[in-house]
Amino acid sequence: MRILSLFDKYLVISFIALISIGIYVDKADWRTSSMIRGDAHGYCAYLASWVIYQDFTFEFYNDLEPALKERYWLNQHENLKPFPKLTMGVAMLQLPSFLIAHWLAGMLGYAQDGWSVPYHFAIGFNGVLAFLLGLWFIQRLLLKRFSKVVTHSTLLLVAFATNALYYGVFDGAQSHIYSFMLVSIAMYGFDKWVCLGALKWLLAASLSFGFIVLIRPTNVILIVLPIIYIINNKYLLSRILSLNYVALLVAVILPMIPQFVLWKMMTGQWLFYSYGTEKIYWLHPHIWEGLFSYRNGWLTYTPVMIFALTGIWLLRKMDKNMMIALAIIIPLHVYIVFSWWCWYYGSSLSIRPMIDFYPLLAFGLAAFIRWLLTKHFAIYPVIIGISVLLVINNSLQIQQYSQSQLSGSDMTGDAFWTLFFNTDPPKNLKMLGMYSAPDTERLLQGKDERTLRDTIIENEWLSGKESTINKARQFGSEIRVPASEFDTPYDRIMHVMAIVKSTQVENYMAHLVISFDTDEANYGYHTIELHKVIQEKNEWMTVHAYLRKPQDLPEHGVLKAYGWYQKGDGKIEIKDLKVQQLDCPYVEPL
Repeated sequence: MRILSLFDKYLVISFIALISIGIYVDKADWRTSSMIRGDAHGYCAYLASWVIYQDFTFEFYNDLEPALKERYWLNQHENLKPFPKLTMGVAMLQLPSFLIAHWLAGMLGYAQDGWSVPYHFAIGFNGVLAFLLGLWFIQRLLLKRFSKVVTHSTLLLVAFATNALYYGVFDGAQSHIYSFMLVSIAMYGFDKWVCLGALKWLLAASLSFGFIVLIRPTNVILIVLPIIYIINNKYLLSRILSLNYVALLVAVILPMIPQFVLWKMMTGQWLFYSYGTEKIYWLHPHIWEGLFSYRNGWLTYTPVMIFALTGIWLLRKMDKNMMIALAIIIPLHVYIVFSWWCWYYGSSLSIRPMIDFYPLLAFGLAAFIRWLLTKHFAIYPVIIGISVLLVINNSLQIQQYSQSQLSGSDMTGDAFWTLFFNTDPPKNLKMLGMYSAPDTERLLQGKDERTLRDTIIENEWLSGKESTINKARQFGSEIRVPASEFDTPYDRIMHVMAIVKSTQVENYMAHLVISFDTDEANYGYHTIELHKVIQEKNEWMTVHAYLRKPQDLPEHGVLKAYGWYQKGDGKIEIKDLKVQQLDCPYVEPL
């Protein structure tokens, strides 16, 4: 009977684990050495300095070739040696997996350089474990307050209907899934201390809290949770007054000591702001945009959390202290997150930092589900249907984001609705002008973004040839523009246009292809799907594509544009193929 009870208790978390690990092994980017990306470059710098180079002040960085320097995000501060802008908390939690990968790399014949496949696999898998461990502690917390049905439903929605799935399985080298895990552990440790009174649980919660603050200092607001419980319970208040504060303080400070030592060694200061010109603008938050905009808006891309927010009020009858704590912490967290200069958090899937406090929001979600289940049983199919749709929507968004269709920071309403619940969206949204890059120059200054742009044609190239593509002649005449002819080494918008006509408008696939190439590599590859654009046969129409010239395209590179007939019958005629180099400067002052 005990075995059956354990099986029933851990069935859902085991199911989530099997799905997550299966997806990670089959779909994640560890095979292509692409798991360590974004902020993970900064954590990788710590790991490499500790294990590979055994150089704790990053002197090794100066001797690296430029290509190797790109692996590590080190900030160069005035009159200081370069070191990571990110704190080392995540790297400390990744260290065991990195050491295992280092041993395996040598044993399996991979380069022991901190960058070969074993390291990417291990760092990513470490994130999967953090994701699952966080869910496990959430389950333990919820089962004390809710039924198995409510708890398991909440776990499934947090796991599969939020962006936690992406940052736990596909991009697990980032910090947010570690904060997710640590918040769960801290809450569980405090809850066990409240129930059992054992100091070890409060010390575990304090140690976790120390890591939480080290990884993201603004998450210090989690301290509101225990404060609310303690001040509303005289027995807990008397117990906390009798504790050994030195032991608790040591547990909180212990994870931070290595960071303080590094700052002292590198800057001469025990505390140092390592983010340079990147700031929080407390008086200029972007709360509405952060919650609802098409550019990563949290509730736009993670709508299940609308139910979690609603459920905070419903907690008042079952756990009033939790309700008060959430009613303070979540608005504070929203305000802090969206006061950061880059309020949309770069090329992100939804708002990444909101994942940190999903363990808290799981209580609101569980309360909402519990309330729904008290209604007439006829509503149950509706609940299940909505839940399935939320999971499908999240899965599609993950797929689209992984394929760079859902672009994150460049998203617009047109792009969002083109992708929404679309299993086969066009792959050329950038070329169709559906993306809009943020004005980072103004945002860094805490100002509103500029919107008015001019368009200047800096150069223009014409093919001068007409071509026909069909089953027998799959490729049309191409226009080639050597990179050496571009007027500038910096990013520019390339406008590719052509006049096309088709003898049929169905049952064929044809493309206008634009690529940036050298003989050694491809630097960008885009297509206009002509079969989706052409609506009327035997009618000439103009197609346009807008794309950025890759900044890293070498001088011996080339832009190529040509027609490609993939399959089907009929033919496509192409004339007046043209490439324009555009500059689109803002006409408003900086």
